[in-house]
Amino acid sequence: RPTIGPRVCAQSERRIVKLAGFYVSSDTARTQLPVRNDPSNEEIDAALQLFSAMSGIVSLSEDPVPEVGVYELALYADSGNFMLMLSRYTDDGDHEVDTITNPTAGEGEIEILGDLYQRCMTTRDIEPVRRCFHEFASTGNVQSASLKLHEGAGSP
Repeated sequence: RPTIGPRVCAQSERRIVKLAGFYVSSDTARTQLPVRNDPSNEEIDAALQLFSAMSGIVSLSEDPVPEVGVYELALYADSGNFMLMLSRYTDDGDHEVDTITNPTAGEGEIEILGDLYQRCMTTRDIEPVRRCFHEFASTGNVQSASLKLHEGAGSP
């Protein structure tokens, strides 16, 4: 079976990346984003720009979902705070999630979309989020180095 990026697929499968999500406006109305197949970097940037000012979730996902490997990169956004989740299936069928590591974000927890997360898993800088989305769209994965933020990265 050939490998495309980090995922295992059957010979006849074509890798499609889908952009989808929703945002919540100030009046708490939920608006679904139109699903985009194989979005361009410009379409990704336009979707991410919405989340600089609004709360919600946007993701890039593999279609079909692989049995093993990375299948989704999701952004959870709330009040200018961003958290990335890179999801994968392991060889033994388990599910793993990687998040960004931001040592400058401070200690404690922060609320994102009603749930509490460690601050070190978040950033206020959309630029590393944008880079990770572009990387996932082109390769089907995000390198662990891209998930490690350095001094000067946005802190909540």
